[in-house]
Amino acid sequence: MQSLFEKLARYPERTLVLLSLVLLLAGNWILPLTDRDEVRFAEASREMIQRGDYIVPWFNGNYRFDKPILIYWGQIASYKIFGINGFAARFPTALFATGTALLLVCWGRKLRDAKTGLFAGAMFVAGLHVAVVIGRVATADMALIFFFTLCFWSGWELTRPQQPQRVRWWWIFYVALALGFLAKGPEIWLALFGLILGRILRKDNFHLPLVATIVGFVLSVGLVGLWGIPAMLQTQGKFLNVGIGEHVINRSVGVTDGHGVAGFLGYLAAVPLYFVTFFISFFPWSTRVPSALKRWWPTRQSDGIGWYLLVQAAIVFVVFSLVRTKLPHYTMPAFPCLALWLALQISGESNSLAWFGKRLVGMTVFILVLTLGFFPFANAHLLTENLWQATKSHVQPETKIGCYGFTESSLVWKFRGGTTNMIFFGDRKHEADFLTNTPPFILVLPTQDLTNLPDTNGLHINVRGLDMVKFKNWNLTAIVRP
Repeated sequence: MQSLFEKLARYPERTLVLLSLVLLLAGNWILPLTDRDEVRFAEASREMIQRGDYIVPWFNGNYRFDKPILIYWGQIASYKIFGINGFAARFPTALFATGTALLLVCWGRKLRDAKTGLFAGAMFVAGLHVAVVIGRVATADMALIFFFTLCFWSGWELTRPQQPQRVRWWWIFYVALALGFLAKGPEIWLALFGLILGRILRKDNFHLPLVATIVGFVLSVGLVGLWGIPAMLQTQGKFLNVGIGEHVINRSVGVTDGHGVAGFLGYLAAVPLYFVTFFISFFPWSTRVPSALKRWWPTRQSDGIGWYLLVQAAIVFVVFSLVRTKLPHYTMPAFPCLALWLALQISGESNSLAWFGKRLVGMTVFILVLTLGFFPFANAHLLTENLWQATKSHVQPETKIGCYGFTESSLVWKFRGGTTNMIFFGDRKHEADFLTNTPPFILVLPTQDLTNLPDTNGLHINVRGLDMVKFKNWNLTAIVRP
């Protein structure tokens, strides 16, 4: 096995592209969009195409201010190639993950050798959280991680005191800073804060002129404004007020969608959460981090790149540990730095290829078994998928769809694949009101609510399945009136 990985290490870029695409695309055509955010992004991109509006995202006929525009543009481009489907919605994420791994390969090769680059890229893309979740779901997170990584690398090169290509790296850094903002928002500015901190703590090793930094930041903000100003004008400022106010500030000081612990004591108890989840998210590589850190610590003063990588990672962990809303993927922008740092620590060891190879093969087998073996089984038990398969033959472009008592976003993604109407959502007390609509229509409600309706004429279609968002089994009935 070691000789095989020695051969692969000679061509790390090719190896990583093949590995990444196999891991991250496997099964994406089997498992439908299940995560709440996935379907919101995917549907918003579809509605942008339908409206011909490529500035402001919409979801189910309403503005969607959650994230900036970049991922929607990526999904729209993917739809043009693959058609409007779940695989196409997820494809940009797989490309950004592959791109992140390639950045690490190139950076690792530049810092040391091809084997270090291979280790860094593979550790990132074959880590548990990336390979199973964040590297394949149709959200903005992987785009942000890609531009974080590009900022980390270009920021390092930009601040080298003897850098002969400073202008080139200056442009790369500040353009990446702008694109990172367009991917998900102002959290990308943490990469710039890392450079400033390096300049403060190690001023002899970080060249960061004040004027060039201010000009670069203004350039970055200006590039964001090419999209941001039209978006604000079109929405009368709501995109900024809601996008920053609700989805950045409120998440920082309050618990959003139950992702956090209420109360001051709950907040304090959740502060160390990410330092625990890291060992799961970065598995199987995380098991080596404590010993590598212990060995590295005495040489920290002389290891400039190691110090820089850990400081950038620490900034991400500390900031999001202090943020009140907690989700495991919030700290993922730190993982490329950690992967490269660990690769630098172990690549020179005599047994490193054997240690690395066994874990990479194990993760690859696990991912393929999960995606190609378990995904088909899981697909047969998903509530929204079962409902759509049972009702899709009755959905026409003019059909009105009403969903009461069960209002998950995945219903919009599924039913709007057949109807041109938006989906009506409501609570149970309005179920009977929907029956007054002129057919054709389909009313979806919990089966137990049928006894509360005065008129249940029509075709009844009963389905059962698992709601992945709340991880709860439901029994639903669709009343079809053609």
